Amino acid sequence: MKLSYVQTSNHDAFMAAVKAVENGAAREAMGILVAGEPGAGKTRTVDHFGAERNAIYVEGLPGITMNYVRDLLAYELGIGDLKGFALQKAINEAMAQRRQPIILDEAQHGLLDKANVIEYLRRIAEQAGVLLILVCHTSEKHRFAEHRLAHIATRISAVVDFKPANLDDVQLYLRQLCEVEADKGVAQQVLEQSRGRYRLMASAVSTLETMAGQMGKQALIAADVKGYLLCEDAMRSLRKGAK
Repeated sequence: MKLSYVQTSNHDAFMAAVKAVENGAAREAMGILVAGEPGAGKTRTVDHFGAERNAIYVEGLPGITMNYVRDLLAYELGIGDLKGFALQKAINEAMAQRRQPIILDEAQHGLLDKANVIEYLRRIAEQAGVLLILVCHTSEKHRFAEHRLAHIATRISAVVDFKPANLDDVQLYLRQLCEVEADKGVAQQVLEQSRGRYRLMASAVSTLETMAGQMGKQALIAADVKGYLLCEDAMRSLRKGAK
């Protein structure tokens, strides 16, 4: 399997939101909320963006606190042993100079205590004039719109809902990552078995490469893989087991 980043339809939607917010949002409302089901490519997309823009990545954890986030920012910005006002002043100055976007993954963990952690990051981002990207599961998205969190919701200028891959996405994915050629019929079977989840599509790519090697082929057509399990949806198996 080749190692490269595939610019899917979700990537395009995300980058369109980035462009719109950076070019048109108020300085105090440069938040983007990214939501999607597991395997939709959220983390891969924001990681790619973060690497290109040298973003500061914050992993949301149960019980996350402002002190933890402040220490993390200081570490990422290379700030020495400062405390209190001096530490915060150094963080603000470094962010204003470097203008690094901030990504908070598993952002729902930042909603505790009236979303103090997110409000802190939002203020840092506002002062520096940079994006604050919040990433969460679809089931958590509604929590960011709660009335008691209006101080957060009103700072989010774009919401990007990551969708399962469509057939065009699957064909592009196979073309760019699979070491063997796969026709549209193969892509259709990958789509059906993976239900458009990129994690499962990666497993399908490995299966296709193995099958092609065993067959001595450099290209596969639908008839070659008909009836074969290309990837296994463990979640579907778990749900069946619960009945």
